[in-house]
Amino acid sequence: MCAFFVTRLFRREGKGVKPRPVRAHGARVSTSRARLTFVLLTLLTVSGRGSARGELRCASGVRRGPCQVADTSSLVFDAAGRPSVVMNFGVFAAAASSYLAVCEEAFGGVTPTHALLTASGMLSVPSWQGIFRAPLAAPCTFALVPGLPVGAFVQQLVPDPTLPTRQWALVGAGDERGLYVSEDDGATFSLRHTFTKGEVWWRLVVRSGEPRRVFVAGPGRVGPFALAISADGGATFSVRDPVADLADVTRDTVLLDVSEDSPSRLFFARFTPDGNDEVWVSADDGASVQRTLVLPAGHVVGGMTFGASPRAVYVGSRRLLLSSAGADAALFTSSDGGLSWAPPVLSPPSGPRYRCLAWRGDALYACAGGADAGDDFLVGRSLDGVTWRPVVTLSDVQAPPACLIERCDATVGWLCMTYGICAPSLPDGGSDGGEDPGGHAGCGCQVGRPSQSSAAPLGLLFGGLLLYAHGAQRRTGARRKNA
Repeated sequence: MCAFFVTRLFRREGKGVKPRPVRAHGARVSTSRARLTFVLLTLLTVSGRGSARGELRCASGVRRGPCQVADTSSLVFDAAGRPSVVMNFGVFAAAASSYLAVCEEAFGGVTPTHALLTASGMLSVPSWQGIFRAPLAAPCTFALVPGLPVGAFVQQLVPDPTLPTRQWALVGAGDERGLYVSEDDGATFSLRHTFTKGEVWWRLVVRSGEPRRVFVAGPGRVGPFALAISADGGATFSVRDPVADLADVTRDTVLLDVSEDSPSRLFFARFTPDGNDEVWVSADDGASVQRTLVLPAGHVVGGMTFGASPRAVYVGSRRLLLSSAGADAALFTSSDGGLSWAPPVLSPPSGPRYRCLAWRGDALYACAGGADAGDDFLVGRSLDGVTWRPVVTLSDVQAPPACLIERCDATVGWLCMTYGICAPSLPDGGSDGGEDPGGHAGCGCQVGRPSQSSAAPLGLLFGGLLLYAHGAQRRTGARRKNA
């Protein structure tokens, strides 16, 4: 898991998808990843001092440890408006009066970046093997849905904007991408469109209208950034490859979202070599794109969402390297569809340091990093973008349900050792650091948070690695394709 965490820093756009073999021009990046992973593991091994409580020493076979902390990725809401949280090790699933930790081993063993929860309570999780689906109330019953190619990796799974029982999936198999659609609440999928062989697409957005407008984005074939847009519900696509205004090979570009108004406005995040992100907007399907927002130095886009109308836009940013001087996060708002932005609202010390943004009902929700990132919560809710009320904290979380204890052995031990979220079958290891009652591959189960003395050096180490990795990715450019 340590290696996974470091590696994903270099692939912000491609995280959560099937690993792509690196071509010759990326050999240096591959070497850098390996060296950086080795340095990180070495530093953690030789400097693993700190408090006895919360310290985790693993001989082998354990994928969690002091180099991995709980972090959020995205949100899904149930019919009552309660959020479930997609984490970097699975899902915190909303239960009757708390949250259950459902590890990634429950749905294929791959950490998700997003999920989809239907009005009927079915949770679908995209993975490298397909789409796993189960009732949110019965997380022990995940199974692969039929209709996708064997071994397919799902780039994105999104709901239909108006039809509750329809879902759309961008799926890769080998060097081909396909658009798949489900008309039965995600129970089965069928192929809607096959893209030209060799085209690489990472993002999928579907907007209302009859027929639907479908947008996909990625390197395409020429790159470094391309768009494919369908005005007939995904039957055919018009490809713009490359997008001329976003063709700088030294900068990565991500399609953030597309507005529901007419004409649709496309929002992009661009990563700059100077260490801060920018937001660009197009009102003509990428024919022309203009920069409308420059984030503070060191800040990256941490989330974007539309508010009560398509003209209300929110962008959250966060500093990659936490600092005691200056704000670590900011919220930007626009009332004219992203053409201009109000002065930012700086997050207080309690957070959030934005990982995602979502609008639900009349409120703004934000993913945060929890105590490990300096935030008081994992999910917060705000009516004004200024004051935040905690909605989900680690204290709300229970260990995985009994039916998943064995399957989630690594996660169960890690949650218990690191955060004190222990299953009944995993009693405290005590302060003497005795034998691990769960048999977690040579790790002493010492329950509790790491002390400040041990957490602070790790925070500094991670901050430096984040900045290094983010800069390294920018230097390599966005031309990353499957072999």
